[in-house]
Amino acid sequence: MLFGTISSLGTVAILVLFLMTLVTATLAVLGAARHSERLTEGAVQGMHATFAVALFASMLLEYAFLAGDYTIQYVQQNGHPEMPVFYKLTAFWGSLDGSLLFWVLLLSLFSSLAIRANRQRHRVLIPHAVAVLAIIIGFFTALLLFLKNPFAEYLLPTAPVQGKGMNPLLQNPYMIFHPPSLYLGMVSLAVPFAFGMAAMITGQVDSAWQASVRRWVLFSWLFLSVGLVLGGLWAYEELGWGGYWAWDPVENAGLLPWLMCTAFLHSVMVQERRGMLKVWNLVLVCSSFFMTIYGTYLTRSGVVQSVHAFGESPELAWSFGGLMIAVVVISAALLIWRWPLLRARNELESVVSREFAFLLNNWLFFGSSVFVALVVIYPTLTDMPGFRDAYNASVVPIGNALGLSPKELTGRITIGPAFYNHYMSPVGLALLFLTGFGPLVAWRKTTGSALAKQFLGPLGAGLVAMSLAAWAVPELRGVDAEGEGVSILGLLCFGLCGFTCWTIVQEFHRGVKVRKRHRPQSVLEALMGLMVKARRRYGGYVVHLGVVLMFFGFAGNSYKLERKLVMHPGEVVELGDYRIRHDGIVATQDWQKDMLTVHLTVLDDDGNELAELEPAKWWYYQLKEMPTTEASRYMAVEGDVYSSIADVRLSTGWTRLNLYYNPLVNWVWVGFAVLLAGGFICIGTRKGDAEGVG
Repeated sequence: MLFGTISSLGTVAILVLFLMTLVTATLAVLGAARHSERLTEGAVQGMHATFAVALFASMLLEYAFLAGDYTIQYVQQNGHPEMPVFYKLTAFWGSLDGSLLFWVLLLSLFSSLAIRANRQRHRVLIPHAVAVLAIIIGFFTALLLFLKNPFAEYLLPTAPVQGKGMNPLLQNPYMIFHPPSLYLGMVSLAVPFAFGMAAMITGQVDSAWQASVRRWVLFSWLFLSVGLVLGGLWAYEELGWGGYWAWDPVENAGLLPWLMCTAFLHSVMVQERRGMLKVWNLVLVCSSFFMTIYGTYLTRSGVVQSVHAFGESPELAWSFGGLMIAVVVISAALLIWRWPLLRARNELESVVSREFAFLLNNWLFFGSSVFVALVVIYPTLTDMPGFRDAYNASVVPIGNALGLSPKELTGRITIGPAFYNHYMSPVGLALLFLTGFGPLVAWRKTTGSALAKQFLGPLGAGLVAMSLAAWAVPELRGVDAEGEGVSILGLLCFGLCGFTCWTIVQEFHRGVKVRKRHRPQSVLEALMGLMVKARRRYGGYVVHLGVVLMFFGFAGNSYKLERKLVMHPGEVVELGDYRIRHDGIVATQDWQKDMLTVHLTVLDDDGNELAELEPAKWWYYQLKEMPTTEASRYMAVEGDVYSSIADVRLSTGWTRLNLYYNPLVNWVWVGFAVLLAGGFICIGTRKGDAEGVG
């Protein structure tokens, strides 16, 4: 029977894949040790063959979902005959076992492409890079082979005729693209790590290797950005809580490497321009990869509690823990070994310089990543008996002696969004300031008169933006100015948005002015010429403009309105400047689910109908115990009217609703689109274009 063949073929493919990684790594190590082109070429071809086998295994699993092979346990747990085809395809990476195979597929693909692209350019580095990549692929393949085989057969004597189906929360269009985007971003960071390790092993730690991996890091950064924003959109529209970022541990798993990548994309320019930060850039490359493994550890080991987690697996926890220790120890040892070769050609001459601005930027990004990583795992640490006993035995008595009176640890500690926001909001504002400050100062040092001249326009724009926000924000909330307190951080964010935006416009204006001085052309032609001539520099400014627009939307969140209330058909309630009318409840069904939909109408102050909202609850037939909340919103330039159902009674029309007014929230998505455009401009950098993102 064909179905049994799929399971056997898949398991054999994973076994062959594991053996091929061992052979490829061995050939690469021998080729490097003996300086043998023949052995190195064998390792390169082994890397290409590894991708071919990984692709074959992945296609087998996809076929099993499409064909409905429920003799395979993974397919039975995540597949269903009535699921749409595109959800059957995405079920491949929708749970733990398949996501690991998807990781191997992407990593083998990126490894093959990277080795092919750099085979002639970095001949000395290639065997070492191949060895590192093959070992990483072998690690993940070993997890598939010995712990989480996606082709394992169903355990009972008789396999079911249909599967349970994918988690209803994941049956959403955003989830088709959100996980793959994060995977693309996280997995591709293995390539810069491998070349960084190869550079340290061979002693070729000049800037040449970074020129090759910079685009890989930018590629990773772009897809991590896409994944994070799509995840925010999914949470905003699917979970019904009125927000898009809750500092959930699994959300943070994608944020950690993104912060490290962003730091590297800024600091690498300092090395290219001034020959500084060589050690730091290697640290960032290694840390970026470490954070991808740490994020994978968080999402797949069960050490943290999250609605997004893949489940609990102590074996995976120990495996990823061992890999993280190996990455830290080996990277640190190589850095110490090559320290004499990593001395900077120049030193920092002034704190009022672009180098120092980039250095501050890096400290904030790196520190934020480490801070979030520690806070995420802290509740798990406090849940360990040894940690709890040590804390109660040492910290509590010392605190009491100092008059601090710390509490003993009894139950599991939970850290919510308020804690993260309290510490990370000032960091975000500092980074926004540096985004505008960096272009205003020169390399090496800036004179006081030049600094004052540069700051005059941006500072004035920032003050005007704060004044406008202080006047307009009460209107956004639909309250009098004295009715509620004004958010100081929110106003400061508006001011910094104005400051940074003026800086960016000022840079474009200067560039256009210079080009028009040398050749007769329109403003649009001059702008296009700037983008072509210095893509990294002006593409970076476009990225920063997108960041400003996103922070503009973040600032609006400081003035969010929230109402949780009970309504009956015919009732009207106020939400800021809007009124919401309950028009009734409708029960419907389709081939896949039962649906309860509440019909609401959004009215303005004059009673004019602006929009209809249809928040709903859905119960999928195969997983009725997991209803989904379908939010509905009225989108406008100034903000969203957002609604979701907490509870409903069809017989009486009694409805418990969550209503929110989210000022300026859509500017977050607009800003992301601008950021993405800037990132693609940067990725098209021409050879020799030294100005980068930042």
